[in-house]
Amino acid sequence: MSKIIELELAFLARWILRRFHPFVIGITGSSGKTTTKYLTAQLLQAVTPSVASSSGNLNTKTGLPLSVLGYKKAPQNYLNWFFVAISAPIRALFTFSYPKFLVLEYALDLPGDMDKLISIARPDIVIITNISSAHIEIFKTRESIAREKWKLALSAREAVVLDRESLQTAKDFNKIEKDVYIIPSIKSAKAENIEVHTNKVHFDFYLNNVRREVDFKFFGPHNTRNLEMATFVAFLSTGETEKILNSIQKLSPLPGRGRRFLTKDEILVIDESYNANPTSMKAALDNLQNVKYARKVAVLGQMAEIGPISKEAHAEISKYAKKVADYTIGVGEDMKDLGLDQWYPDVSELNSEIGSLLKKGDVVLVKGSRSNNLDKLIDYLEDK
Repeated sequence: MSKIIELELAFLARWILRRFHPFVIGITGSSGKTTTKYLTAQLLQAVTPSVASSSGNLNTKTGLPLSVLGYKKAPQNYLNWFFVAISAPIRALFTFSYPKFLVLEYALDLPGDMDKLISIARPDIVIITNISSAHIEIFKTRESIAREKWKLALSAREAVVLDRESLQTAKDFNKIEKDVYIIPSIKSAKAENIEVHTNKVHFDFYLNNVRREVDFKFFGPHNTRNLEMATFVAFLSTGETEKILNSIQKLSPLPGRGRRFLTKDEILVIDESYNANPTSMKAALDNLQNVKYARKVAVLGQMAEIGPISKEAHAEISKYAKKVADYTIGVGEDMKDLGLDQWYPDVSELNSEIGSLLKKGDVVLVKGSRSNNLDKLIDYLEDK
């Protein structure tokens, strides 16, 4: 039944795209996909309201066609899937207008998934945020992950935007025949003279040789790089400069992806609870290190789907966390016995004690894979 629905959704998504021919921006990478997608869509919307993007994690061989068809979340049970199977053809048939721009995430569960995603929605412009060891449990090597993601770059109709490290990783792969733009570059998009404050990042931003002094609410070099990519792609897609630059200061982080808030006890919380791999975990800890605040506390959940490197990666992250933070808390079996100050098997036990562990004026990083349910800790701290 699930295979039939998968084929049905793919057929209907292709049909919609052939009817309306939106300009498709495809985003892949080991981390930063969702943030870059969000930034790209928001910047495009500063130019035109005719923009749609995938919601949440609708980025797989079933999620991507759901996004194309306008669904906002994935079905959670068999009854929901049955409803989608019935409603999707009706939705497609009675769609009479469609956004001019469509921003989609392309994620991988298994080898060969990228081919299926490309067959559904071939992108006009591709962004590769980075290539690291996420999903190495399934793909075995970093090279196999890179080759799978590189398929999306090769499929681009017009251009590919990526960083120099990703290009170096793929130096022996098939060459891209379309335009390739390396970010950052003063000739495309680049942030310079970066100053990190408690509630913002201040820098000079260059787009199409136009300079603008801006405040940005997303923290860390990785998010600055995501902005550079998103901004340049919005420019490539629309030819607009001023409206895009003017909209940067209006951008705010999504829950679980770097959002910051103060609790009633004046504890600064950095919410990175949405997901984690070794690369993004280190980047989040670097962000914590840069906060000029009082005591630094790192709450780190275990990292899922990193396979044979799991033991080594958790040990390395724990060691790095102990250098960065004044107090460290691990959640999940893979964070056990790594020398952290506290360890909890799950978030429910942590929630019952977190009040006694934190002090007024602390800065707390919460980071881990979704399976840790650290969003429940975030909810608790927001209500605290």
